[in-house]
Amino acid sequence: MELSIDEINLLKKAYGTIIDPHHKYRPESEKELTDFENKFNLIPADYRYLLKEFGGCHFVDPWVYTLEELTWAYPGFIAEYSDEEEINISEDNVFPIGGLGDGSTVCIIKKTGKIAILPHDSYVETIDDLEIIASNFKEFIFDLAEQGIACDEAINNAVYWDYLKND
Repeated sequence: MELSIDEINLLKKAYGTIIDPHHKYRPESEKELTDFENKFNLIPADYRYLLKEFGGCHFVDPWVYTLEELTWAYPGFIAEYSDEEEINISEDNVFPIGGLGDGSTVCIIKKTGKIAILPHDSYVETIDDLEIIASNFKEFIFDLAEQGIACDEAINNAVYWDYLKND
């Protein structure tokens, strides 16, 4: 994923809005990425780039897994979607990259690069049944980044105006 200086600065600004101390939002090392890939599966290129340069993120829902979260989630994904009934939704077709608060999984459809939601409590037979939320990873991550920045600015403005009212 090639990024312009403006796009890199936007991501840096968005990552500056993450204040959750329970997660390790940091760039992942090449060794950690390679270790995951040797153990499980190749990480799609754009997601791998984000992990290596910035790390996972949770600006707003959905969130993007850190490598630690992916290492935890990936085996469960394989177990859930590896039987013959789920042949159309498997590690061969989709790659989990994040989640939603309701337990649903956000995936990259390998053939098209589209980002889709794999619902938690719904049976889906094929990739065509998934809800597409972005046409590609870059669109997905920048939409999240812009939402995260807007949320952060709204919170900071509300706190500032509340401070002025009470002063």
